[in-house]
Amino acid sequence: MALFAPDVSYVPPPPLGEREIHGLPAVLDFWRDVLARYPDSRIENLDIREAAPGRFVRTARLRHGGGALEYEIVQITLLRGGRVVRQVNELAR
Repeated sequence: MALFAPDVSYVPPPPLGEREIHGLPAVLDFWRDVLARYPDSRIENLDIREAAPGRFVRTARLRHGGGALEYEIVQITLLRGGRVVRQVNELAR
């Protein structure tokens, strides 16, 4: 989160929320709420690649609540000036 731009645009993983979030403070509030609901959360990176300069695609498995909620995502991250300006999470197919 430290590399998120102040005006970041963020689309959370669908199991956690479906509305787009704007601004770093709102993204931090979103994740604080998730961690309050699911204090035992883990992310396992399955794949990460630079799809183009400033565009990364990551596949990851997320587990919340000791496995009560588990899913895989494809995460697309756009960078500008070394900061994340947009990040979109979709369920892996």
